[in-house]
Amino acid sequence: MIGAVHTVVGAAMGALAKSKLRAFLTGVVSHLITDALPHKDYSPAAELSLLGAALSGVAAWKGIDSPEFWGAVGGILPDAEHALELAGYIDAEHKVFPTHFAAGRYHGRKTQDRRLQLLVTAASLLILLATYKCKK
Repeated sequence: MIGAVHTVVGAAMGALAKSKLRAFLTGVVSHLITDALPHKDYSPAAELSLLGAALSGVAAWKGIDSPEFWGAVGGILPDAEHALELAGYIDAEHKVFPTHFAAGRYHGRKTQDRRLQLLVTAASLLILLATYKCKK
């Protein structure tokens, strides 16, 4: 799943978790679930741009001290392994996150269809909107 989707799903789970620690841990678990879904990945440059926009958006909307932000961080953190591999710091066989090793056995199949990613993102945004508290 692309980083922006991991970010938005993690933020939505964080909104439901209420505390920052539970939000972070729930975000990490959400990474497992979303990685297992069929999806299309993008180039590293596109991934970084979309991830930056998504994480910045959550930070601007909810604040960096919010459960939503920490859920988003937990949702994207496991992909640091991919970044370390691309940078040449680790080899693929040294990855430890369950959906990143074992020759992709636990990872969702690759597809050109982006509808599932859009659906997951839309559902997560709806959760964020539903849990939004208006400031007076």
